[in-house]
Amino acid sequence: MKKELRGIVKENGWYPYSVNVELTLACNMRCEHCGSSAGRPRPNELSVQEFDNLFADLRRLGGYEVCLLGGEPFVRSDWFDVARAADRQGLRLVFITNGYVVDGHLLARLKRLRNLDRIGVSIDGATPGTHDAIRRRPGSFEKAWQAAKMFRDEGIETGVITTVTKHNLAELPKMAEILLDQDMSWQIQMATPEGARFDRSFMLSPREFYWVGAFISKLRNTLPVERLPVAGSHDIGYNSSVLSRYSELPGWDGCAAGLYTLGILSDGRVKGCLSMHDAFIEDSIRNRSLIEIWNDPQLFARNRHFDPQQLTGACKSCPFGATCRAGCANVGFTVTGDTFNNPYCFYRLEKEGKVNDIKVDLPKGLDIQTG
Repeated sequence: MKKELRGIVKENGWYPYSVNVELTLACNMRCEHCGSSAGRPRPNELSVQEFDNLFADLRRLGGYEVCLLGGEPFVRSDWFDVARAADRQGLRLVFITNGYVVDGHLLARLKRLRNLDRIGVSIDGATPGTHDAIRRRPGSFEKAWQAAKMFRDEGIETGVITTVTKHNLAELPKMAEILLDQDMSWQIQMATPEGARFDRSFMLSPREFYWVGAFISKLRNTLPVERLPVAGSHDIGYNSSVLSRYSELPGWDGCAAGLYTLGILSDGRVKGCLSMHDAFIEDSIRNRSLIEIWNDPQLFARNRHFDPQQLTGACKSCPFGATCRAGCANVGFTVTGDTFNNPYCFYRLEKEGKVNDIKVDLPKGLDIQTG
């Protein structure tokens, strides 16, 4: 990371390199796994001017990249004005969308953004039946694929993001077949038991979770990256002694929330990571500036003031505990109620001998070794 890129007012060793900004909680879908239960906008969401001030502060803090998401970012009528405010600050722009309202007019506006870096499109199944049922919007599968192809064909770096539950786990191999040679990346993440619409029983079991990691590893060790760039998200891992190349980064150095990442809700409240439960709200930019919040030595304590003695459960005796810090804090919290105890861990499952018999067979056409 370019640690001194724009570090004008840093008062500590951290800077918000990559920031997820919830543009609105409004959404044209009602996805079953949505952790924020998106649908209606939050009361009194930030104005364009407030977003402009936020982006100016991010630049002064050394920020590099802003991801605008929701809800669904493109249902907010002034989304382009907000994006342009970030663009003026020289921040790299990323969008995550369900693709439903993407058309030629929207695409033309996107192309006017000088610092547009990439766009992620959420696709949660290999068939309309699965995807549309999960997203509770008929026709959403076709719209998502159409949007992804439009972005790609216009030369915008495009990725597909899949959130895995028991409802779509079996379709991952078919999705791999569909995505092969499409010039799109594929990020796979796990749904966690939060949000008003998600039934906890639909969350992956630890064995199913491990199978996802093994599936990603098998793909990456079989296919050239040019044919299908695929990786697990921050909640897929950690420290496996069996699997390799399953995550976006070469190794897991612990949760980056409040260290190099940040999450901003559409009403101005601040969290170390947008995926974290609202129990971990740190402050609001309507109370004080983001610069003051970021440089407050008392905030973001989970990672900034970590002590291995805080680890609990199996994480307490883990040899990777000091660096791993129990993996994704949100997974630990939503599953066990403790951010320092995470049963969704490859090392832990392997050590307990619960996944030694798991095998992954790729579909025909995806099983050609690259040497």
